[in-house]
This record gives sequence, structure tokens and C-alpha cells, in this order.
Amino acid sequence: MTKKLIITESQFARLKSYINESEVYSRIVKQMKGDLDANYTPTENYVREGGEYHGQPMIKVNVDDEVISPAALFEYMKYKYNMGDEFTKQVIRDWVAGTISDEYTLSKNVPLK
Repeated sequence: MTKKLIITESQFARLKSYINESEVYSRIVKQMKGDLDANYTPTENYVREGGEYHGQPMIKVNVDDEVISPAALFEYMKYKYNMGDEFTKQVIRDWVAGTISDEYTLSKNVPLK
């Protein structure tokens, strides 16, 4: 038994834009994650403050083993991909935490721009 679904042109346009948006979203996350995996490694740097050691998340550049801050990586990724601040930060956070899913979705839904 088959059922037919009848929708208007405006409903079709909204549905089509939603599908295309989610496809573009996943593609950009996949591209950014691939770039991060190929060129960087998340590490932790221990800094002594007030007699105690505190861990700070840092990023190691694989090419020259230089350690950079997440803020420096954010500025570079923002310049390279020209995406919004929140989106770029969320991609970096999820990449460091390892929470980017196999479908290339983020742990928190943020807009591209």
C-alpha cells in the first residue's frame, strides 16, 4: 500500500532548502575536520600558577611540532573557511573533544554564519 503526499510549492521550496542546508553543513564540517586531522593534534600544556599545575588545551602543528593556542587556530580557520565565529569555535571544540559524529554533525547546533 502506497501513500501519496501532496505539498505546495512553498512547502517544497522550504523542504528543499532544509535538505540542501544540512548537506552543505555536513560537507563543511567534514572538510574542516579533515584539515584539522591532517595538520594538527590536540595536546595539553601544563602551566604552574600559584604552586599548582593547571592544564591548558593547546594545539600542536604536525609539520613543525610548534604548539599554538586554540585562539590562534581559531583565527586561522576563520580566515581560511570564512565561516561564522560560533560555528568555527564549535568545530574546534568538538574536534578537540572528539565529538564530531560519523555523519559530520556537531554536538551543538550552531548556524554557519
